[in-house]
Amino acid sequence: MGFTFRTDYLPGLSLLDGAVEFPQLVLKQAGFQHNVAAMSAFCAARDISLAPHAKTSMAPSIIARQLDAGAWGVTVATMSQLRVCLEGGVPNIVLAHELVNPAAAAWLGEALAARPAQQVFCIADSAAGVGRLAAGWRESGNPNPLPVLVEVGAPGGRTGCRTPEEAQAVARVVAGHPELCLSGVEAFEGVLGASRSAEELARVDTFLAGVTECAARLDRAGLLDAAPEIMLSAGGSLYFDRVAEVLRAARLSRPHRVVLRSGCYAFHDHGEHAGAPLLAGAGGGTELIPALELWCEVVSTPEPGLAFAGFGKRDAPYDAGLPVVLGRLAGPFGTLEPLPGVTVTGLNDQHAYLQTNIPLAVGDRLACGIVHPCTAFDKWRRLALVDDQYRVLETIDTFF
Repeated sequence: MGFTFRTDYLPGLSLLDGAVEFPQLVLKQAGFQHNVAAMSAFCAARDISLAPHAKTSMAPSIIARQLDAGAWGVTVATMSQLRVCLEGGVPNIVLAHELVNPAAAAWLGEALAARPAQQVFCIADSAAGVGRLAAGWRESGNPNPLPVLVEVGAPGGRTGCRTPEEAQAVARVVAGHPELCLSGVEAFEGVLGASRSAEELARVDTFLAGVTECAARLDRAGLLDAAPEIMLSAGGSLYFDRVAEVLRAARLSRPHRVVLRSGCYAFHDHGEHAGAPLLAGAGGGTELIPALELWCEVVSTPEPGLAFAGFGKRDAPYDAGLPVVLGRLAGPFGTLEPLPGVTVTGLNDQHAYLQTNIPLAVGDRLACGIVHPCTAFDKWRRLALVDDQYRVLETIDTFF
């Protein structure tokens, strides 16, 4: 048939030369490398560990780069994600979701028995969940206790114990199972706000202070004595600086490890907080850079003020905000003409509605920024890592 379109990414190929299908999600190497290095410096300067959430990319080549830059391990949310990371040899994995399926816990115990150099930390927020976790681990025959973190939650938020008394009760149940080892406290502060207003920062700090007090309470009760080290873990990609400061200041009977679980930091986004003070430098002064772009073509201009681009919900995240039009290709090597009068107002499966007060032509190539990287990668089995001229450096495969 003589097709010239490519579904693979050959090194050196330009994604803007007309021989590539659109839409295309690309990861820009410069921004990605900057963000990874910045977060590494941030954590090193504060003596905290990083376990980036693998669900953001589920790309082994990206995870490997994060580990090479100093990440202690990774975070996962599902057993399928955990399996990919185990098979990839990740040394430390936090399963930041209640594991209540005894069969899955038994599989995990068997898998880890064959991988003595790797460890997994699970979380629990109920006696019932602890019992099911312990039963599965016992069935696996793994002689090593499974590290478990008590999860603390916020009223009206997601999972997690709602009171210090409830957390201590769950901790006692964990400590009562020889198959398990109570190792610390875990939380997620990201559900408490969507901005960095003074009010929301204060709310986050109060919640995190409660996490540290919970850990101190368990420590005073001797419930953490069996753990090789005490772990405190939290951290999305909006308040990681607050997590670092508050959890690091916890007063416990011995040194503790703070594990930050940010996932989106490596890619950032073009949402409202893209210019907010999300600082990740050793001195607290390096801003994260949006590193993902979605390239598309204008496919129709059916009436004045309305155009359609060839991407939709199957191609771009839309749960936290619609994509942002960055510009139109105006020359070779990705030179962009700003388009301040063009806005994405809606998405169908494969169509983007563009409200525009400037002329657009069918075939125009547009660069769009995305909001919320966690729901971007899962729409793509593979994407291209590109340089500033949009030449392919590497193909990145995802495993969702």
